[in-house]
Amino acid sequence: MTVEQICHIGKIELNDENTHIIKSYAEHIVPWLESDEFREKWASKAYPPLINPEKIDFEGANALHAWTLNIPFPKYYDFVVFGSHGVGITTAMNGYLWLCGAVPVGLSRTAKIDDKDEDEKPSNKANYINMIKALMLLKSYKEAQAKKREKNGEKEGEKMPFSHIYLRLNDFIADSDAKKLYSLIDASKALYIVRDPISNLKSLVNNPQMIKLIKYDDSKELQDFALSFDSNPKQSLEAVIIYPQGGSFEKKKEQRVGEGGEIHVRPCIDSIDYWMLDNAQTFHDGVLFNLLSGSLKNIKLKQTSDFIGQKAYDCMCDICEFFGISKPDESLAEIFSKRAANSVGFLPIMIYANNKTKFFDGSYSGDKFEYKDIKNSAKIILSSAMDPLATLSRYDISEYFTDGFDENFMRLSADANSLVTLLAPNMMTKLRAYIKALIEAMDAVFKEHYKYRFSEDDVLEYFKAHPKSRQVFSYVLNQHLTFLRAHKPEIIANYTWYQKYLEIAKDDDPLDTTQNGVSVTNF
Repeated sequence: MTVEQICHIGKIELNDENTHIIKSYAEHIVPWLESDEFREKWASKAYPPLINPEKIDFEGANALHAWTLNIPFPKYYDFVVFGSHGVGITTAMNGYLWLCGAVPVGLSRTAKIDDKDEDEKPSNKANYINMIKALMLLKSYKEAQAKKREKNGEKEGEKMPFSHIYLRLNDFIADSDAKKLYSLIDASKALYIVRDPISNLKSLVNNPQMIKLIKYDDSKELQDFALSFDSNPKQSLEAVIIYPQGGSFEKKKEQRVGEGGEIHVRPCIDSIDYWMLDNAQTFHDGVLFNLLSGSLKNIKLKQTSDFIGQKAYDCMCDICEFFGISKPDESLAEIFSKRAANSVGFLPIMIYANNKTKFFDGSYSGDKFEYKDIKNSAKIILSSAMDPLATLSRYDISEYFTDGFDENFMRLSADANSLVTLLAPNMMTKLRAYIKALIEAMDAVFKEHYKYRFSEDDVLEYFKAHPKSRQVFSYVLNQHLTFLRAHKPEIIANYTWYQKYLEIAKDDDPLDTTQNGVSVTNF
């Protein structure tokens, strides 16, 4: 069997890199492709594996080679969660599942094989490689925790950090490898979260983002955003909040200038046109459904409204039962019922705690924090209690903070070196004071921005005034609502705001995608 024939069977591009990989595994590939098991079980797959997947040892496997050979993701995950941004997957469900003992491996719209390569474009190939690595890390962590419990004589019933792993698929990259990536995912057990499209848009328009990079005076390059004792928490947070394609580009001064003349960035209703076309994050459910359809079997469908407020606990009990996760403790009911998105946009935040740094309010004297001070600072991370990464690889120091700090909703963590730094005189006193000020600032900034949020009525008014936007949105939703239209039309019928939108758009002509100046991604 020739390399060309093998590439044809696997739908693999014939190039030097792939030829080298195939030749390296030829002794395993040829007998497998000629076997009865391959012909009966695998040959009909969209991207058939070129080596028996059951014989792959992912502990020592090369993820790039596995991708080239069409090897499905190893079943170290229990289910998948899919949908769009703005429906509560990241801000709520991600955290609720973590509190129930399930940790995600997420597909990323920014995935690269080499993050430092500015010329590399995000790709599904990179997603495969990165997600394989993440699955292996979580599998190893889970096994190490089990051995530790066994060694220490802990009871089998005692709770581990997590018992289940799932793939979170609410980002999307529309490249030529999309069909291949999703064909390698087993979505036989899936959670699909949906929301009224108008409410979805409202949430996206109101969604603040944070500038992730800053520059210190003594630094040549941009650094990850972080705070230090001399950073005024409220002013620092206000300075890094933006609204994509919205308030950050709005020229109307009355929307940007707050009390005292300081610059504020507010949501902008015009960002509707950006969000409804951002298929990497939004309104791509029909595409995901079609890409996963080869393995979708058992789908648990939930609406965003199912896990808001007092209904959230019962919703999570239902989800856990469906996926074989232990029923959440009743003490979590209060946490589930709280608004999940208040602080999630600000977190996680790194704080460089350095004893020589002056305090922003003058209560402690010292020097201005500079880039060179990072090396000798404690690296403290304030994160959501519902963030799986908060304490899996760091030390939880939340118990030492009580004033204004609620462990049910936030966590403070540090690495081993930082624990030593925190032993310096007055360091913990300073850190407690700063964390208290930071949490107060987060609440104040959130409340300030909340006043400027748009409603579903505002979204509908925008569509009334913009017929071209209506045509585009209707075109996008024709794809987005594919699953519901075919299998759950009653949900669409009960979308109050979407039904009002349909009334507004009822006399519109369909979008003519052949017109000059019309650019709508064709999935």
